[in-house]
Amino acid sequence: MKRFRKEDLSINHFIRYNILNEYIETETSVDLEYLSDISDATSYVYQAQSSMDPSPTGVGRGWAYIDDYGDTTEQQSSVTVYDGVGAVISGSNYLIDYVDGRVVTSGTVTPATVAYRYFYVSLVNEWPDVEVAGVPVVVVNLESFKKEGFQLGGGKRVPIRGRLHIFATDRAERDDLVELLYDGINEKCCPNQNWTAGSMIDWDGTFNSDYVYETIQYSSALNFENVVARNIYPPLLGGMPRSDISVLSDLNRYRARIDFDVFYWREN
Repeated sequence: MKRFRKEDLSINHFIRYNILNEYIETETSVDLEYLSDISDATSYVYQAQSSMDPSPTGVGRGWAYIDDYGDTTEQQSSVTVYDGVGAVISGSNYLIDYVDGRVVTSGTVTPATVAYRYFYVSLVNEWPDVEVAGVPVVVVNLESFKKEGFQLGGGKRVPIRGRLHIFATDRAERDDLVELLYDGINEKCCPNQNWTAGSMIDWDGTFNSDYVYETIQYSSALNFENVVARNIYPPLLGGMPRSDISVLSDLNRYRARIDFDVFYWREN
């Protein structure tokens, strides 16, 4: 994994759990439906039947997989599974697909309902995901970087230019998100993780049991600076700026942007 991708993952994780944690919601007593078409003799898959809008398992959302920012192991209290009589089922009896909102057992237990914390604000990196995710959504866009030598001695200062594009359901939500995100990154820093064994979520949506918390050796933290926020008022029926893509006008009704720079020092 190259450095730029590691920096992107580090910033996304920081925003998700250290800033947008105020927008983590809870849904309880959600029925679980057995999915016979994707289950087999050793794997019994149950899908949460949420009625929330936007969907807790929509693009860029999902169930909380750690309890608090800074945790390095799988959550212990963010997801609770119950059987048919309302008794809590031990987490050792199932796996959780945090992306799709599913509980997977080996057949030794029969889950009936689930309670979980989920991400209300969608966090994505791709423009095409904006319309699919639905508001509220934040796009994290790291646009460019360069590597500059120290004024004296070896090593480099690596500056990165980025933007947060915010799409909200109404003016109040937009203003709240802008202030929260601005305060969350302005003159702040976050760990520059190495992601040695990959991100916290595995390819199948389960928690990556091989995840290792480790910062990049001989590198400083990621420092935010030059943070500027502004609201965007595009014409409802007009085109988008050339630097963006065309998306439906209702998505742009309550929109904002935060420009920022990130830098870190590295010795090699």
